[in-house]
Amino acid sequence: MKRHIAISLGLSGALLASILAGCETRKMEEEVRTVDWYETNNAERAAKLNHCMSDPGQYDALPNCINASRAENNVKAGTKWNDEKRDLRTEPKVL
Repeated sequence: MKRHIAISLGLSGALLASILAGCETRKMEEEVRTVDWYETNNAERAAKLNHCMSDPGQYDALPNCINASRAENNVKAGTKWNDEKRDLRTEPKVL
């Protein structure tokens, strides 16, 4: 009986070790860029946003997608109001 328990524990330990070993092989796909970096690098920001929008279910929650989106919002918030190219017709109230 003790022998069966020892074999079961040994097999369980081996299975657990193999599962945990697989977790260590995961590597980062790309370097995480900051919001500030995406604000200053327009082409990379646009490329990242296009990539993120290509499959939102898979990419949307990745750090670079979030940072690129926030940078896009920051850049757009700093644009001039009442610009004919963007067809903005209202100006923000300055308090």
